[in-house]
Amino acid sequence: MEKALFIINMQEMFVGKTRDKNQFDYDGEDLINMINKRINDYQPEEVFYIISLKKGLFGGNYPKPSTKEATFPGKLKIVSKNIYQKYKPDAFSSVILEDFVRARNVKEIELVGVDGVDVVSTAQGAIDCGLKVVFNESLIKTMNQDKMMKIRQGLKQNKVSYI
Repeated sequence: MEKALFIINMQEMFVGKTRDKNQFDYDGEDLINMINKRINDYQPEEVFYIISLKKGLFGGNYPKPSTKEATFPGKLKIVSKNIYQKYKPDAFSSVILEDFVRARNVKEIELVGVDGVDVVSTAQGAIDCGLKVVFNESLIKTMNQDKMMKIRQGLKQNKVSYI
């Protein structure tokens, strides 16, 4: 497998109907539909789902494990068992995920999902692992667009591709 699609934070808390729409003010249903279309461009084994969870008393704005907020929304296509949990913004903080990606000989990942900071952190983690990163901006939503644009400039210098 040369390429993989990383779907980050597509959980009820961030895109579901009961999310805090003041905090997460993008169209969650539209994002789900667009990501579902993108999933069709990949083989099931090339699709990875990354979920954020709160660990212990602290954990920022992540949902607690085993809660409705932590689950996938019903309309999101789940086509593989490549589901990884993370407790930090960078998905590659999971050694299990990093080892699996290396074992599968992945060379490039496309990032989509929610909360640009987590997506950016994962992009940096992928770069540190020697992977090429494709940032699909139309399929990435964030709470803080200004911060995202500043971080984007730093990523451009790290040879991240944008589509």
